[in-house]
Amino acid sequence: MGTPPIVTNFIEQLETAQTDPAVGIRIVKVTGDDHTGLYVAELGAHRSVTAHYHKTGSEIYQIIRGEGTIHTGCPAVNDTVIWNRSVNLKSGDCFMVNEGEVHQLENTGPEPMIACFVCPAAHTGHDRFIVSGVVR
Repeated sequence: MGTPPIVTNFIEQLETAQTDPAVGIRIVKVTGDDHTGLYVAELGAHRSVTAHYHKTGSEIYQIIRGEGTIHTGCPAVNDTVIWNRSVNLKSGDCFMVNEGEVHQLENTGPEPMIACFVCPAAHTGHDRFIVSGVVR
């Protein structure tokens, strides 16, 4: 017989999480291994994640609480971005950000947004490339 699973409460983890200065969200790794993890992030009211992309691997998101907009696009010359049409989000919505795609999650609501996402562990470290072009 094996060992029981390790259970983690992401709400309790978020309460003590520090803000990631690179992208402006509180983020915790809930579970996973050295390659892939399930993360939960909290984005303050009327705030946006810094626009960025990852060279390897996609991300799958689910909005747990709140409302907002996901902005995606393709990197272009001189650190500019060719933006796609933005998509509005609400609690329960799921979406995927493809490898190499610039993305910027925006909280348009009056309360903190909580989102969980699955991605390679490198996305919270060395495989995160900030771009200066932001949607507005």
